[in-house]
Amino acid sequence: MDDPELARTLASHASSGVLSTLSKDPAGFPFGSVAALAVDATGSPLLRLSDLAEHSRNLAADPRASVLVTEDGEGDPLALARVTLLGTARVLDGAERDAAHEVYRAVHPNGVYSDFHDFRTYRLDVTAVRYVGGFARMSWVSAADYAAAAPDPLFPYRAQIAGHMNDDHGDSLVAFCRTLADLPGTTRARMLDVDRHGFAISSDASDEPVRIEFDEECRTPDAVRAAMVALVRRLP
Repeated sequence: MDDPELARTLASHASSGVLSTLSKDPAGFPFGSVAALAVDATGSPLLRLSDLAEHSRNLAADPRASVLVTEDGEGDPLALARVTLLGTARVLDGAERDAAHEVYRAVHPNGVYSDFHDFRTYRLDVTAVRYVGGFARMSWVSAADYAAAAPDPLFPYRAQIAGHMNDDHGDSLVAFCRTLADLPGTTRARMLDVDRHGFAISSDASDEPVRIEFDEECRTPDAVRAAMVALVRRLP
């Protein structure tokens, strides 16, 4: 996947992030706070913020803000993906607010505090995106490319699929590396990640992960299973 797709996928599955605003007092300083959020169909973060919170006071004075979302995982946090969405926050009213509430409630069905009378619904209208995919992969993504990108439907199932392949089909992964990735010296291999277009494997015969594409886009775990069977049938 390209960086707009990766950024959109990571943001779309986020339920919290770091909201950064410009401090009103002391003036001009970056002010970061943890915020619950949901992301709508355009990729825009939706937030329920109290009027009493410092970040709400900051937004009332200057609506420019950013939301940082990070990939879950263990190990070095700098090796994990993250995306920063920059834009202008605005309070939603009427039909826009009602639609946003439905999206937010789907992610936070037990968000009791957000029902208090002093909470308002905000949307961050994204103007620029910074995506970092770990070491040596980073780029600025335009707001238009981010909005047009499609979140990857396999994202919630990545760990499950990789775990199954590593635990039960390690011999197939070795064969994929030997034949499909032209690494005949492979004796050990592990699936690192998977998306709707293909998957990445580490091989003891290569210093870099190898990428193998599916014959067709896979949008469900069942489709991945069928695609793996098709790849096995291509092996000699």
